[in-house]
Amino acid sequence: MKNYSLFLDACSQLISFNTENAPAVSGAPFGLENKKALDFFLTLAKSFGFETINYDNYAGEIIFGNGKTSADQVGIIGHLDIIPVGTGWNTPPLKLTEKDGKFYGRGVSDDKLPCLLILFAMKELKDAGIIPERTLRFFVGCNEESGWQDVEYLKTKTTLPEYGFSPDGIFPLSYAEKGMYEIAFLLPPLKNFSNIKGGTAINAVCANASCTAVDGAIIPSLLEKHNLKANGNTITATGVSAHGSAPHLGVNAFKSLFSYMADAGENLKDAVDFLFNDKAGIFNLKNEQGIVTFSPNMVKTVGKKTYLLADMRIPAPFDQNTVIPALNQFGLEYTITEKQPPVVVEKDGWMISKLLSAYKENTGEQTAEPVSMGGSTFARAFKKGCSFGPEFKGVSYHIHDANEQVDVAEVEKTYNIYLSALNKLAKI
Repeated sequence: MKNYSLFLDACSQLISFNTENAPAVSGAPFGLENKKALDFFLTLAKSFGFETINYDNYAGEIIFGNGKTSADQVGIIGHLDIIPVGTGWNTPPLKLTEKDGKFYGRGVSDDKLPCLLILFAMKELKDAGIIPERTLRFFVGCNEESGWQDVEYLKTKTTLPEYGFSPDGIFPLSYAEKGMYEIAFLLPPLKNFSNIKGGTAINAVCANASCTAVDGAIIPSLLEKHNLKANGNTITATGVSAHGSAPHLGVNAFKSLFSYMADAGENLKDAVDFLFNDKAGIFNLKNEQGIVTFSPNMVKTVGKKTYLLADMRIPAPFDQNTVIPALNQFGLEYTITEKQPPVVVEKDGWMISKLLSAYKENTGEQTAEPVSMGGSTFARAFKKGCSFGPEFKGVSYHIHDANEQVDVAEVEKTYNIYLSALNKLAKI
C-alpha cells in the first residue's frame, strides 16, 4: 500500500473517536464524537484533492469523477459509527493497537478501517492520473448501527446511484442479504423476580443479564446448575456476545437466567424451550440464501410489562408470513416489525462480475462464487447493492464483541482487492 504511514496515522485518529450513538446536540445529530469523526474523514479526503459534501453531519460524500447520471455512477457506502464498546477488552478499545500480528480496536473491522482502505485506494488511483469514466461516489454515514437515520436523511438530499457496494460484509462478495426483523415478546408476569436487564443492541447476542430476586428465590444449587452468580438479591448471568445474524457463535446470557427462573417455579419453561432451544424449528426454515436465524438479545420494560426483543433474519423469497406459524407456537403475545426487507442482486450483472474479478485476481481463488449473508449492511442503500469484504471466510474478527481485530497482513490484501475493484468499476 502506498501512503501506509499516513494510513496508520489516519486510522489511529479515527479509532480514537467514540462514535457510539449519542444524543443529538446542535449541528451533531448523533453526538459530537460522530461529528468530529465525519469532519476528520471529509477533511482528509479534501486534502487528497477530492470534492466532498457534508450532509449536515448525518453523512458525507467523496466524489471521484464527473458522471452526472445513474448510468455513469457507482456508489460505495460505509459507516463511521460503532456499537457500544462494552467490556472484556485486552487492549484499549478506542486506541489502534498492533499486537501479535493483529490490529485491535473498535472499528478495525466494522467499519472505520475498511472505509479508510477505500479512501486511500481512491487516492492511489487519483495520484496515478486515472480519470474515472464511471464516477465513484463514496458515502460515509454515522448511524448504521442505531437506525439508519443517516441514510434516510441522505436520500432527502441527493439521488443515490442505482448500483453500489459496501465494505462492511464478507468476501468474495454477498449478492443477497436476509431481511431483518425485530420481534417483541411480552413475558408472563413473574412472582419472585423483577428488574430484568440485559443486552446492549438488538443485533448483538446478549453477553450480560441480571434480575432481582425476592427473599427465598436465591437457590444456591440452581445458581451452580446454571452457572450464575448472586450478590445480595441480584442474580447475574454472563455469556459471549456475537453478531445477531450468527447467534450460534455466541452464548446468550438470557438463556441461563430464564432457565434459572423457570427452575425456581416461574411459568417460563415453554418460553425457554421456544425462545432459546428452538422447539418450533425456526432454524430448519432455509433456502438457497441460508437459514432463518433468531436471537433474543434485549429486554425492554414499559410500565409493569417486560418485553424480550429478538433479532430475526429471513432470506428471500421468504418473508415474515413464513415464520408466523412457528412464532404462534411460543404461547407468548408478540409483535413483529420489519426493519429491512430481504434484498437480492443479479449474480451475472456487470458490478458483481467486476468485483468478483478483482477478488479472484488478488487471492487466486478462481472458483470463488457470490454468497448470501445474514447481516444487514449499508449496501441496501442502493437499489442494486451488495457487500464486498472486508471479512474473509473462516476468520474471526470479533465484530460486535470485545477485542475486535484484523490481521495486519490481511489489511494489505484487502486494500489490493479494493484498489483493483475501484479501478475496474471506474471503467464503463
